[in-house]
Amino acid sequence: MWLAMGISGWRWLIHPQNKTASTPSLRAIEQLYRRLCAAKDLWVTTQPLGARQTTHPKRYNLASLVRRSATPPFKGKLLYDLVYRYRPRRMLELGTHVGIGTLYLYQAAPNAILHSVEGSPELAHFARQHFRLFGASVKLHIGSFAEILPLLSGPWDLVYIDGDHRPEAFLSYLHLLYPQLSNKARIICDDIFWSRDMYRAWEKAQKMHWSATFTIGPLGILQK
Repeated sequence: MWLAMGISGWRWLIHPQNKTASTPSLRAIEQLYRRLCAAKDLWVTTQPLGARQTTHPKRYNLASLVRRSATPPFKGKLLYDLVYRYRPRRMLELGTHVGIGTLYLYQAAPNAILHSVEGSPELAHFARQHFRLFGASVKLHIGSFAEILPLLSGPWDLVYIDGDHRPEAFLSYLHLLYPQLSNKARIICDDIFWSRDMYRAWEKAQKMHWSATFTIGPLGILQK
């Protein structure tokens, strides 16, 4: 499994045709990411969710949170390339975090309607600030994926799942989302190599009724 990721899943990293052109907006997102990675004096108290879920809130250094879970530039540019190519009109993101990945989605399709779901109100606070900074129009929903998904309605042209790496939860979200997808819609699944159990869930996901499935880097893509 891991060898396959190294040989084929990461081939895009060294292929010159897969290098996105740098734009002022993309450079600005990268600069924001790097500033947040250096924000060692900022602390956040929030309750871990998903695969890292605990029963009590924990105090985190913002820099470490961003380095561990926010979208780094190499992944953000890949996400931007994919979304720019697909040209979706309605997008849904599961896992806003501090909004870095969301900004890549927005810049790739600025005229699309973009909804994003985040379970941590504390992280959503930072995301809102970053959206305002970039003038990004994002409909932000605070709550667990299981709580918010039934309240939203499609059709979705593109869904980006970037949170809750519990295999059973991941598969349940796919079943909930499938009826809400437009024809030929794509679901981009992040961190499919998070763990062996997560990769097994990805293998099960590919056996659902998709017209196409493939992997690129750390992302798995499902097309209706």
